[in-house]
Amino acid sequence: MAGDADFALDEMQEIIDDFLVEADELIASLDTHLVALESAPEDLDLLNSIFRAAHTIKGTSSFLGFEQVTSLTHKMEDVLNRLRKAELKVTPEIMDVLLESLDILKVLLDHVRNRSNEQVNLDGVIARLVAANERQQAPGGADVVEPAPVRADQTPALEGAAEEADEVESDQPVQGASGEAKKATRKTAAVAQGGDTQTIRVDVNRLDSLMNLMGELVLSRNSLLQTINALGQQQESAPISEQLNRPAAMINYITTELQLAVMKMRMQPIGKVFSRFPRVVRDLARDLGKNVELTLQGESTELDKSVIEEIGDPLVHIVRNSCDHGIETPEERIAAGKPATGHVVMSASQEGSNIVIKVTDDGRGLDVNAIRAEAVERGMFPEAEAARLPDREVFKVIFAAGFSTATQVSDVSGRGVGMDVVRTNIEKLNGLIELDSTIGAGTTLVIKLPLTLAIIQGLLVESDDEAFILPLSSVHETVRSEQTAVYYINQRPVMRLRDEIIPLINLGQVLRENKAGFTLTEKPYVVVVGLADRKLGIMIDRFLGQEEAVIKSLGRFLGSADGVAGATILGDGRIRLIIDLIGLFNVAARLH
Repeated sequence: MAGDADFALDEMQEIIDDFLVEADELIASLDTHLVALESAPEDLDLLNSIFRAAHTIKGTSSFLGFEQVTSLTHKMEDVLNRLRKAELKVTPEIMDVLLESLDILKVLLDHVRNRSNEQVNLDGVIARLVAANERQQAPGGADVVEPAPVRADQTPALEGAAEEADEVESDQPVQGASGEAKKATRKTAAVAQGGDTQTIRVDVNRLDSLMNLMGELVLSRNSLLQTINALGQQQESAPISEQLNRPAAMINYITTELQLAVMKMRMQPIGKVFSRFPRVVRDLARDLGKNVELTLQGESTELDKSVIEEIGDPLVHIVRNSCDHGIETPEERIAAGKPATGHVVMSASQEGSNIVIKVTDDGRGLDVNAIRAEAVERGMFPEAEAARLPDREVFKVIFAAGFSTATQVSDVSGRGVGMDVVRTNIEKLNGLIELDSTIGAGTTLVIKLPLTLAIIQGLLVESDDEAFILPLSSVHETVRSEQTAVYYINQRPVMRLRDEIIPLINLGQVLRENKAGFTLTEKPYVVVVGLADRKLGIMIDRFLGQEEAVIKSLGRFLGSADGVAGATILGDGRIRLIIDLIGLFNVAARLH
């Protein structure tokens, strides 16, 4: 009997897990569709889709006995039903209370996910939903009640308050868990996915494990190929090497294809991140009294799961800054000869092995002279040097810790912290962030990120009897030392390459933070690497080839070494450091 009970519990938990997955998908669609409905109130198909999603969550939660979820979605459904029948009009106030309800619904589902018995006080939001539902019932269709707009992040439910609440009875009986629940959940899946599906859900940990095994396979493949090449160089072993070449080539091909397939399994469209921003911009515009229109482009562009998980928060801060500091009020825009509605454009595209994300607004832009003056006042530059700096270099101080030119602090942004955190988070992903702005015309922020953080194409080089791996995506070109003109500026070596002045370093010495890293020694080759508009010449002794590097962490004690992204194991079993170019540029600047 105990075995039957355990089986029933496992089956019930499986049903609940299925419900939560489907509910998360439906809520994500509701978040986007409700904001879209406010801009297109006459779109009946969109309204019907919203109603069906709420109805599905209500029906399944009722079967499973989640009373608070059922009560809240039932009241939401009442309002949506009257909107469908044109008995109510879509207004910002009604959208406020529907979106607030959706936020509280997310909290309720989190409680279900965490198996928490904590109750959320629904009295206020249900009262506002009832008030919204009772509007326009007076003779002649006049409005009777206007629900007060309430920001979602100001409700007790979202602040974590757990007040005891009177249970609100649903007009549908709540049944215990039974076989009907599984049917209801399957029906939910069918509604959400439009019938039969060709996909299955896989636990993330399994994908991570598969990626780790794939990395080990790549290392083993490299070792096998190197061993066969070594055999081929020995005359007595040449016939064996020739026999091994064909299966080795096939293993190489299969491993490469398998690696691509595994990486694609981890790829997710950036639309998963972008989908939250219509709601963010809508709430900010309401809070700030501005008209802001958001345009999303390139949502199908794919990124590795690990990058997707980390990029959301920096983008939220950037968009909040655009809406708060960038976009002007309607009155200011009209006075400046602009349309009353401001525009923010978020786009994503793939450029080689990088993903480029741009956030552009047509707001007031940044005053480069004000930034330059603030930087001088803070002692970041001497006044004479600041006057000579190009605008692009001046804009970089925006990302310095604590830097802000805001005249007042708002609840949205302007606290003097944030953009430095954005830069730090982007750099942790081996990415770059650049800013460009024109006063009166707007601001553009560009983020460049690698497709994946696990495996990179690297250039294997030797310097001072040590081998290093440089990310191939950042290598611009390689030149012979005798083909370049080398000079010293402020006792630091630089080279002139096609009318461009590029600083030179000795790699091994710079990583040891040795001032001698800028002392010119006889080395035959220079590798020119670049980050954004900055370039650096790395002097090396010789090239060892191109290597597919699986990045391994250096561990807790060595992981914070500047200029080092990690390590990899070469085909011959040796461990070699992978260079972090962002850190290398920072070390070089510090020693300069």
